[in-house]
Amino acid sequence: MPNIIVIGAGLAGLSAAVHLAKKNHNIKLIEATPKLGGRTYSFYDDKSGLNLDNGQHIMVGCYKFTLDFLRTIGALHKLEFQENLKVVFIDTFGKKHNLESTNFIYPLNLFFGILDYSAVSIFDRINILIFAAKLFLRLDKNELFDSIDKWLLFNNQNEKINKALWEIIAIGALNTSLQKGSPKIFASILREIFFTGNFSSTIIVPKTDLSELFCSDAENFLLKKNCEVNKSERLTEIIFENKIAVKLITDKNVYSEFDYCILALPSYAMNKIKNIENVLDLNSLNYSTSGILTFHIFLKENKLQEKFYGLIDSPIHWVFNHKEYLTLVTSDADEIITKENEELFDIAAAELKQYLGIERANIIRYQVVKEKRATIIPDNNFLRNRPTAKTSIENLFLAGDWTATDLPSTIEGAIKSGKIVSEIINSK
Repeated sequence: MPNIIVIGAGLAGLSAAVHLAKKNHNIKLIEATPKLGGRTYSFYDDKSGLNLDNGQHIMVGCYKFTLDFLRTIGALHKLEFQENLKVVFIDTFGKKHNLESTNFIYPLNLFFGILDYSAVSIFDRINILIFAAKLFLRLDKNELFDSIDKWLLFNNQNEKINKALWEIIAIGALNTSLQKGSPKIFASILREIFFTGNFSSTIIVPKTDLSELFCSDAENFLLKKNCEVNKSERLTEIIFENKIAVKLITDKNVYSEFDYCILALPSYAMNKIKNIENVLDLNSLNYSTSGILTFHIFLKENKLQEKFYGLIDSPIHWVFNHKEYLTLVTSDADEIITKENEELFDIAAAELKQYLGIERANIIRYQVVKEKRATIIPDNNFLRNRPTAKTSIENLFLAGDWTATDLPSTIEGAIKSGKIVSEIINSK
């Protein structure tokens, strides 16, 4: 079996390593930091004795690559699945509006669910359904527009609809605003969520922390397959001869006995590798990024009933209820992420009061987590400049949420990129 070195143990690297190890290839996984998971990780909070995530993630049933990965490593039981779509949205007056599929068969259950969505008028709900029909029939004309908001306006989706529905979905799925995101990729995601079966639109939330979900079982899977996992080791240089990578130099070792190498690093980390210009045009990787802001808020008393809430027209987009604490998430957070933690807490406390009736006096303490380069903004420039998994070097491949997966640079895109590379190598 071939010897394969995977550089980078974020989700893309873990996915590539796991899928290749499944075919009994000899894998060496090398990670620059002391942990696995990349930008998806958890940390220990000594005051509560809990592992807290750097950012809460919602998954949906159409995350087929993520679910396949978790199934492979034996972690699928660590997820909680909805039977049918249900999201409780709350408006600025604290009124709840359920977006919930009904008891009708698919897709009528979604059709009547939208008709019952009271956050917008009945006239607006009809416009949403007309737009959904255009999406299904591919008559939405997304190719004519350079931003999601212009595309939505063309399809009679007004500001009220956008605030109550599309903005929350776009920010959650793309981590960017309607003004910046590509309508092409957003249309593709909407079709995948709503038009590929009832399960695709259902919400999936982890029952454990992210490191436990994605990393612990993946590492155990690799070790049981006799793979090598090296942490705190950084790639510094690649030596090429005749369009072949012949040597990998790290800050600890030199590797020359390998058949294939997979670079599964963030795009912004590529320029730290000597000779990488033989593989990539670094100027084309100058992507714009978007941050995610997360609050973990511990309460004296928690009376919330739902597992999560979507907030309409709020700087806080989602509130997740962990009973012991709440996790508040602001995606596309660039406008506020640079503020001091105390000012950010003032914002969060005010939103909790307005939307959920939680008094500031009920808050024991809080933590703020800032991921300033959480994802790449999926604009048209990004879509044009994404490299494929194959490079000009015969035995060198790329994996990462920034490569050409036809998905935004989120968990599903990262895991799919690793699967793509594994299939290429397995076919050789």
